[in-house]
Amino acid sequence: MTANADGRILLIVNADDFGSSAAANAGVAAAHRDGVVTSASLMAGGAAFAAAAALADELPALGIGVHLMLVDGVSCAGASAAPTLADDAGRLPPSAGAFARRYFAGRVKLADVRAELSAQLVRVRDAGIRITHLDSHQHLHNFPGVAGVVVDLARAFGVRAVRSSRVALSPIRRGWLGRQIALRLCAEAFGAKAERAGLKMPDGLLGQEWAGELNVERLVRMIAALKGGRWELLCHPATAPDEGGPAGYDRPGELAALRAGEVREALADCGARLINFAAL
Repeated sequence: MTANADGRILLIVNADDFGSSAAANAGVAAAHRDGVVTSASLMAGGAAFAAAAALADELPALGIGVHLMLVDGVSCAGASAAPTLADDAGRLPPSAGAFARRYFAGRVKLADVRAELSAQLVRVRDAGIRITHLDSHQHLHNFPGVAGVVVDLARAFGVRAVRSSRVALSPIRRGWLGRQIALRLCAEAFGAKAERAGLKMPDGLLGQEWAGELNVERLVRMIAALKGGRWELLCHPATAPDEGGPAGYDRPGELAALRAGEVREALADCGARLINFAAL
């Protein structure tokens, strides 16, 4: 991916998990209206999907993509259409680890992955959403095999852009560097497929190492380090904590940071222009 020749910094601030809960929906809206969020990724299988789709009509400047789900939620295709992916109750695997163990053991068929992700895209499209991009819950769109399905579906549904999970390697905590390296290697392979298909991507992904733990200091530091190019910063704002969500996530804290004046000042100081995926 080539950086802007004139050295400009273009930044997408994308809120994941739109549609997962009423608190997430309210947090995304507040972080867009009063903060720096320019884009959101909608969960078709989220408990608050319908409310999020309705709310999107009130936020015309917010780019809306699809946060493709293979884990941690309810199947949109159903057990009959994706029997190796969804259980009899229509639930997807509980975590990326659970999915990976089944997938690499050959117990999840790619045809079922395609059926599930296609059903999610149909649900979002039929809700009247103009889909600006695709990404995925827990970055599973980068998995070998899944990557090809996602690229194919992006083209089939007329989606022009996808998330690049090319993260900067930063050993901020024990065991983290190994996970970052694995994600980066998979992301490079996915990026090559996406580029060959003519899809647009940012140059890289910021904030993954602090998912659920962004604060003003970390945001300002990341923004100050930006170089010319097109970047995505992911975040997870909400007006209330998750019930049973990931340990350590402080979604209200992230919302406060995304609305902070210091963050806007940092963006102005480095000359970053805020965009969404439609502008790539």
